[in-house]
Amino acid sequence: MSKKITLVDQIYLNIKEDIGNKVLFPGQKINVKELSRKYEVSDTPVKQALNRLISDHMVISVPNKGMSVRHVSIEELDEIFDMRLMMDLYFMKDILSTFSYNKILQEQMRKNIQQHGDFLKTNTENDSRQNSTYFSFDSAFHELYLTGSGNQKVIETFRNLNPFMYSSYAYLQQSQLRNIECVEEHQAIFDAILNQNQSELQAAIENHILNSKKTLHLIFKVNQIL
Repeated sequence: MSKKITLVDQIYLNIKEDIGNKVLFPGQKINVKELSRKYEVSDTPVKQALNRLISDHMVISVPNKGMSVRHVSIEELDEIFDMRLMMDLYFMKDILSTFSYNKILQEQMRKNIQQHGDFLKTNTENDSRQNSTYFSFDSAFHELYLTGSGNQKVIETFRNLNPFMYSSYAYLQQSQLRNIECVEEHQAIFDAILNQNQSELQAAIENHILNSKKTLHLIFKVNQIL
């Protein structure tokens, strides 16, 4: 049974979609009263939704200045991807070792890829709710990978890096074709893990990060033109 979408959930998704579609643009101040009127609700659920977006690093709140849509530069995106690649490659040996004997992690990753692929086959429209579900599958895959490192701090670092970068720029605008490619790249990473082949794993990780980086660069550049 699917989880029921609450009023706060829906407003959260609506605001996130407005940010992704540049209805609310980077740097724009956010007026709670205006959003309440737009969505025909009280201030309380709007504030709760905005607090979630602050946690996602999509909205910033400055004392005495209020809230605004966070601005990100292409340089910051590159730095985030560089950190992702560094973490993924640095812990490869530990991850390969863990997955070699941990059947639970193997099954969880296998199930993630299967469910992610099935989801894309049955959901071909790009809307905020489906994009959020897609993001959940993608994030869970990479957390499972890093879980194999046995390092909780690196998982926390990934969580802090990931939501803003992807929910702002990729999954609200990324094409269905790229979504499918991402799952295929996840499968290639998993196959390399099962094969216990470090060079194959490194190539699969580098390919996945590079392709994701190229996608965000294109999205970012097009957004600057529009």
